[in-house]
Amino acid sequence: MPDTGITAAPEGAPPPMHPMDPRRGESLTPMFGAFLCWLLGLEPMTAPAITGISVAGGSVLAATTEDPFFNAHLGSVRDFERNLRGWGEACGADTATIDGLVAKMRRSGR
Repeated sequence: MPDTGITAAPEGAPPPMHPMDPRRGESLTPMFGAFLCWLLGLEPMTAPAITGISVAGGSVLAATTEDPFFNAHLGSVRDFERNLRGWGEACGADTATIDGLVAKMRRSGR
């Protein structure tokens, strides 16, 4: 599904203060950036922002500030796990931290 529903936050927005800031990834899509902000508990960097995720049938679904009903299909769990691991490694996160984020994603909505 194309990443068209979420746009980057306006320039000048204060950056989240977190060692694994999603902005450290140079090629993150706005959709994945929004997902990371939700997962890490950071201030949203996108509009609309993700307010919750649910894992169902091998897919990651999101509720947003514009649609609270988990209608935004973000992609497959497998793709998001692969992207999470790659992003975590690029940020220098340890394996336990990455595994914890993957587990949080997989627990969502259950």
